[in-house]
Amino acid sequence: MGSSSLEPKVVDARGRTLAGADVPEVCRYLRGCVRAEVQDDGYVRPWRFSAKQLRHLAEVGRNHRAGSTAGVCLAFVTDGSEVQVDLEVVFDLAHDADMVREVRAAEGRSLAPEAGLVDSVTLEVAGVQHVATVESGTLTFALDNGAHVPLECRVWLPYIMAVAVGGLRTDGSLEPMPDRPLLLTLGDSITQGFVAGCSGETWPVRLGRDLDFCLVNQGVAGHVFDPGTLKGSGRLRRAAPAAVVVAYGTNDWARISSARRIRKNIHAYLRRVADLYGSCARVYVVSPLWRADAAIASASGKPLGWVGQILRDECAGLGFSFVDGFDLVAHDPRLFGDLRLHPNAEGSASMARSLAVRIRADIASSPVTDPATGLSAVATAADGQSRDRAGAPGEHPGFDALVRTIWRLRQPDGCPWDREQTHGSIQRNMVEEAYEAVDAIDGGDPRHLAEELGDVLMQVLLHAQIADDAGAFSIDDVVAGLDEKLVRRHPHVFGDAAAADEGEVLAIWEQVKDAEREDAEQGLLDSVPRSLPALMECQKVSKRAARAGFDWPSADAVWDKVAEERAEFEAEEPGGEAAELEFGDVLFALVNVARKGGVDAERALRRSTAKFRRRWAAMERAAREAGTPLEELSHGELEGLWARVKEGERGER
Repeated sequence: MGSSSLEPKVVDARGRTLAGADVPEVCRYLRGCVRAEVQDDGYVRPWRFSAKQLRHLAEVGRNHRAGSTAGVCLAFVTDGSEVQVDLEVVFDLAHDADMVREVRAAEGRSLAPEAGLVDSVTLEVAGVQHVATVESGTLTFALDNGAHVPLECRVWLPYIMAVAVGGLRTDGSLEPMPDRPLLLTLGDSITQGFVAGCSGETWPVRLGRDLDFCLVNQGVAGHVFDPGTLKGSGRLRRAAPAAVVVAYGTNDWARISSARRIRKNIHAYLRRVADLYGSCARVYVVSPLWRADAAIASASGKPLGWVGQILRDECAGLGFSFVDGFDLVAHDPRLFGDLRLHPNAEGSASMARSLAVRIRADIASSPVTDPATGLSAVATAADGQSRDRAGAPGEHPGFDALVRTIWRLRQPDGCPWDREQTHGSIQRNMVEEAYEAVDAIDGGDPRHLAEELGDVLMQVLLHAQIADDAGAFSIDDVVAGLDEKLVRRHPHVFGDAAAADEGEVLAIWEQVKDAEREDAEQGLLDSVPRSLPALMECQKVSKRAARAGFDWPSADAVWDKVAEERAEFEAEEPGGEAAELEFGDVLFALVNVARKGGVDAERALRRSTAKFRRRWAAMERAAREAGTPLEELSHGELEGLWARVKEGERGER
């Protein structure tokens, strides 16, 4: 299994992206965070969630818990014998909270809760945990490394509290730890790690250690199955986790009075997980653990086992692996830090071991995707539906032969031209071939269109082979990714959504695209390519803005805008830069007249240009037949010839 790299997005205190020399050195060692905020004092605060996720969590009152540094670590290799970390406490424990009192009572001691009883900073090296109290200042850890051999080390930051990191130093070498496959854990306070004992003993940390994976822990205390908490997961999705573990807690079960709503939340949440990670990760869904007070009446009146059955059924439909959590931790209150709900270090170890055995066995037995198709379980199931339909297409050996031909051209003894091409060198070819295909469509000649579509396909295959040669991706990734996207964006065909007409289909398509959008820092218009033809780009950005409510009330209002912009254009010096800008505003307004009238401005102008070319060619033919070149005709004669050609076209209709 390959390694994944999740580099946090580094921003300043005002949210502006930093790069290059502006990024603090300590960011090289951060693991387990999606975002790293450089504070005004230079300390770096790691965030486990994107800005968009944090905004939603704030709306539902979970922003404080989401701000903790659970599962975040500094991962590095050193041959030194001492490690120093500069820390700044962002927020402390609530020392008088019921949870802290429960743990103190269970442990029978009054040790400060941040010193390894409830939370800590933990250095992990060679399987040994070095626990330190969480406090602002410089923490110093001594390593038993007299031989100065390179050691892989992780400094686990607090899982309930939050800290910012100022620097990392050793008395020897210091390099970032090599990348590992990515493990994503989702859940509530049990997943966040509450009362496991110390930051290096939570079950997600232990599971990552057992699997030798890099952890991203997005557990949040009080979390319910709300798919809104997953919006803005673009950076994580691109990092392609190898495994995702969804540990279903008991917040929904304990608090929501409607069983129907609980079921609906589960369905929506897991479907969103499938959309995000189903094509790249093996997904495990863990039903609730045993809890000492499981016999209490839930708000919905349903027993805890009912939740497990709902989860099992949903997993079967999505191709996820269901894990019965009820027996993952023995039914012994002594394995729970609060004697009833949250596993302590020993209980967390038991849970992690069981999950690791299951995940390792699955990884050894099969890849994440179907080996025959390269598709996720969801897309494979959709393909099964399609294959069973009468008239479904069969195999395409000719396509495989074409892929091999492109591969052969790029071999060392292949074509010198094809062998030397890069994405950049043939970038223009992609645009030119696409426009030639559009011309063939307008021409109405099927044979010509088939030829031009082949030229477009040639560009796709050549780009895919260039990427494959570089180890970036292959044509199989291109095909599988497209199939996954089409299945995902057509839930009314392959899922349980309903669409009665074209309008509802487009609405579903846009909803799915909105859900796929990157983190909220990306604006509404950022996904519209700037390389589009100007009219097409104008149409798309105008349509996006109109969907957001920024639009003229009527077509007449846009015509008024055209008149206003024309007046501003005519007021400028002809040929100047200001005139150019004002004329652009005229065109922009006219494109919106077209949009309001249901007209594709790009196609309309293309057709008008084609009509002009056709009529001009007819004028040239008429002039040749008359023995007089066009350039020798007067303006009046040209106008008359144009009128005759135009009238002739009408007569041919």
